[in-house]
Amino acid sequence: MIRKFKDQALSRGLLLLFNTRMKSLGEILELELDSGEKRIEMEILLRGEREPLRIRVERYTIRREDDRYLLDAEEIITSREWINHLAETYLQAKTVEIPERYAKMLMRIV
Repeated sequence: MIRKFKDQALSRGLLLLFNTRMKSLGEILELELDSGEKRIEMEILLRGEREPLRIRVERYTIRREDDRYLLDAEEIITSREWINHLAETYLQAKTVEIPERYAKMLMRIV
């Protein structure tokens, strides 16, 4: 029960943060984080696009290694086939560094 409220609060906070930082790319319409299932789902309306892009990140982990914060995602699925291919090629089963200013907040909450 508490985790659900924490996830909802974090989802709202991340939505506001990302929309503030990513205005030039578009707007995140929805963002849901499930820390128990280690899943993030979002819907983004990118500039110049008519239909929102749906993204689901499955089985993520966030870890600290030395002075770096790293995100591992076991699976990334989107509503666009070509983006799924890019995710499979460049993101899935690969480690992505998270900028420290965002990672510290995520590590405290997730």
